[in-house]
Amino acid sequence: MKKILNWMMIFAGIFAAQAVSAQVRPPLSIDVNYSVASPLGSLKDYSGKTSFRGWTAGLQYMLNNQLSVGLRTGFQDFNEKLPRAVYPDKLGDVSAVQTRTLQVIPIQATVGWAFTKPDKPVIPYAAVGVGAANMDYKKYWGQFVESDNSWQFMVSPEVGVNIPFGQASPVLFNANVRYNYSPYKMGEITNFNSVQYSVGFKFHLN
Repeated sequence: MKKILNWMMIFAGIFAAQAVSAQVRPPLSIDVNYSVASPLGSLKDYSGKTSFRGWTAGLQYMLNNQLSVGLRTGFQDFNEKLPRAVYPDKLGDVSAVQTRTLQVIPIQATVGWAFTKPDKPVIPYAAVGVGAANMDYKKYWGQFVESDNSWQFMVSPEVGVNIPFGQASPVLFNANVRYNYSPYKMGEITNFNSVQYSVGFKFHLN
């Protein structure tokens, strides 16, 4: 009888621990981050400067302590002004100050995996986003503009870390690095490639 009671207490302890772990935070959360992006490949040929004008926002739902699904969006503005130069054209050479811009707004479904349980002081994770991005391309030749606005496929793997402000705090500091790829082609751009660095906060909602 004593052995049975001991086993019952062990199982009760296990179930209680699981229940407490599952209730560390509500499953629904939002995150808002400031982002900086570095262009790669042909995007760097078009606009070589790092973009400091960006943000991301996401909505996540935890299916269990480690697996999550969600949606996310954001904005990043790549912009560079070139000094006056002579450019070849079908009708002849053109002397102009060229301003190049590309504004990117993704909308993606996400799947994430946390590498630790939610009661840990540091929660590293990996995620991937798949969806589409609105590409708003504008190249100004003085007062004239060459433009394109279209939706393109985009995939974005990501690694990051969440750091809660206390063991069961619904507010967490977030930092992540994301690689963005899209087969977008326009002008000098043969594929869209960038590395995005983001910091911000994650809020679990009751």
